Parts: sequence; C-alpha cells; structure tokens
Amino acid sequence: MSEFMTIQTFSKRTGISKSALRYYESENLLHPIRSKNGYRLYSEEQIATVKLISSLRLADVPIKDIQMYLKENETVRQQMISNWIKTLKEKHHLLSVSLRFLESYQKSDQVYLLERNAEKIVWFVAESNPGKFGDHFRKRKRELERLNIPVNNGYLRYLSGRESIKARIGFGVSDDVEIAGLSEIDCIEIMPACLCIALPYTSPITEIHTGYEQLMNYAMEHKFIPAGPIIEWYRGDHFEDLDLLMPVAYISKMEGRS
Repeated sequence: MSEFMTIQTFSKRTGISKSALRYYESENLLHPIRSKNGYRLYSEEQIATVKLISSLRLADVPIKDIQMYLKENETVRQQMISNWIKTLKEKHHLLSVSLRFLESYQKSDQVYLLERNAEKIVWFVAESNPGKFGDHFRKRKRELERLNIPVNNGYLRYLSGRESIKARIGFGVSDDVEIAGLSEIDCIEIMPACLCIALPYTSPITEIHTGYEQLMNYAMEHKFIPAGPIIEWYRGDHFEDLDLLMPVAYISKMEGRS
C-alpha cells in the first residue's frame, strides 16, 4: 500500500463520504496534501483524526469548537469535553420538558410554556392578607418612578404565612440601572434565564391560592420537576395582567452552533 491514499480510498477506509471529507477541509479541520496533478492525498495518521471530527459533529459539537479542540493539549481537551457534556445534558433536559408539555397540552390548554430571559429584580419585603398587596406594589412603583427608574415587570414571591402573608414584591429593571436612594430594599437579584410553565390568572385576586393549586397539580400530574418556587408575574401599566410562573429548567447562554 502506498504512503498516501486518494480521497476515494480514504473514504472507503474511514466510512466517511467524499463530500464530508471535502467539507471538513473547507472548514480547516482536515488537511490533505495535493499531488502534482492536484489530487487530494491522505495519510494513515489522518484516519483517526477524521473519525474524531465526524464523531464530534454527530455529537452536535460546533465546527469552531472542533477547530480549537484539534489544536489544544490534553488538559484543555478534557475541559472542553466536560463543557460539551454539560451543554448536551441541558439541551436534553429542555427537549424533555418540551416533549412533556406537548403531551400534556392535549389534555389542558390553559397552561403554556414560557422562556424567560435573565432579568435584574429589585426586591422588597411586604406583609398583607392574601390578595391585598396592591398598595405595596403601588407605593414601591411610585418610589422607583420618582427616581426615574423604569419598571418592566412586577413580581410576588411567597415567603410564609396563611392568614397574614409575608412575601417579596419585586420589580424588573434594566441591567444598567443604578439603584440608589431606595428605602428598605431587601435584595437585588439577577433572576436567571429559565423555562417556565405558566398559568394565566383572571379570577379574583383574593382567591389566588386556587391558581397556585391548579399549577402545582398540573406539574405533578405531568411530572414537571420545579426548578424554583412559583412566582406571580404582573404586567401592564397598572399590573393588570397576571400569570403564575413555575420554573422547570434553567437556561445557560449557549452560543450559536454551525
């Protein structure tokens, strides 16, 4: 056998199509030499390399990551593999949540699936009877507006109690907003990006516990695993639109794949 192989022989030896071999070359992953007649020639050592490239592509690893991987030392390569595993596990979980939702939607069309972007939230602690937090929202919203801090969304996160409820009320603000001059802030949180099951709530606010029960029962019936507590999500100029959100998967930033 000659020292180098033609593309046809190399394709037969590796089981990888000639078109794929040309594509890997165009993406600077595989580097055959050229004969005097301009034909591609491949070495025995490149068999393992092209099988690795093909395997990584089938594992949905981006081209640019494979380019980096081929140039790195073993320590960096192991860290890259760990990162890919983490990303694929997350994608698998998101696909599982999506499939579970579609299957459950055939039985209930009230609950919907929502992807929430990360958001900066200013939280305050408040106490009131169930459904009576309106005054707290209006007071804090006016305070933010006086400081020229635009409010994107309103939130309520239950903390404790039944007759008298202790809760955090929060307001979504822009990432670049400087929080100064506000009184009694409990905390400032970057709420991570997440996938939620969501239930629009239109019944009397004093009966909000029934919405919690409905969303929790839906989650249990269809085997959704909560990734965080249920949150009341208020929108509109007067926070007139209300949905209950249950995070079911957190989403990290994943770069575009090619």
